[in-house]
Amino acid sequence: MHTSCASGMTQRLLVSNWLRCTRLSRTRADLSRWLRPRQSQGHCQMSLTEQKAELRKVVKQGLRKLTAEKMAAESLAIAQNVLQSRLFHNSKTLGVYLHCAKLREVDTTLIVAAAVKAGSNKECFVPLVEDQKANMQLLHLDSLEGLVPVPPFSILEPNPTYPNGHPRQDVLTMGKPLEVLLMPGLAFDGQGHRLGRGGGYYDNFINKCKQRAKARGWQPPILVALAFEAQLVHSIPTAPHDIDVDILATAKGFLACSTSGEEALLVAAPL
Repeated sequence: MHTSCASGMTQRLLVSNWLRCTRLSRTRADLSRWLRPRQSQGHCQMSLTEQKAELRKVVKQGLRKLTAEKMAAESLAIAQNVLQSRLFHNSKTLGVYLHCAKLREVDTTLIVAAAVKAGSNKECFVPLVEDQKANMQLLHLDSLEGLVPVPPFSILEPNPTYPNGHPRQDVLTMGKPLEVLLMPGLAFDGQGHRLGRGGGYYDNFINKCKQRAKARGWQPPILVALAFEAQLVHSIPTAPHDIDVDILATAKGFLACSTSGEEALLVAAPL
């Protein structure tokens, strides 16, 4: 484990069980069992690219071993934790990824449906891939009927226009900040390091979002990654351009990975 992860007592966990959120302190051994090592013993001799490729291979193997029942149970628990938190209820603008079953991502169906159902109390934004050069938009979704499956993985995406033909509201052009972004990934560690699938779409989008927030004096969005237990690893090799998440949301609860994440969870006290 990274030394910054353990200073005397280890990193504090904020764990939300199904109906409550309790702040806990865990021992190094407990956290280590949760964030299990997956790298090969010789990874230090590998280049960064090789280390990431090896870790992607190992985590994908672990995901393939998950049964449909296991993924459904963890996805439901994660959705319950998110939906019952004030982190969700207090956010006025929320970005949510639309999961891909073939890639074995945490199912966000319940979260997206609840965000859209909230109506004027919350604006929900979902991804629309623009091209093959890591560019994507986050567009306002006012109805689930505005989603269409896109090849090759049949991932749902919003139509670029509302039913009346007007362009959908875009996070990168609207006059208010995105408060929370629920995002996917392939693997995560206890420091919030994220390993994506190599496309760079979220890194690119988040950089733009942060630059825009800084230029306007806004707070950047709180980045929340949804993860199966099989996606939690001991450590992830990173480059300077890689973007960390603030909070990990798992079936067992929330893990604050940054000061911003910890503050957000403290403000987002249990309902």
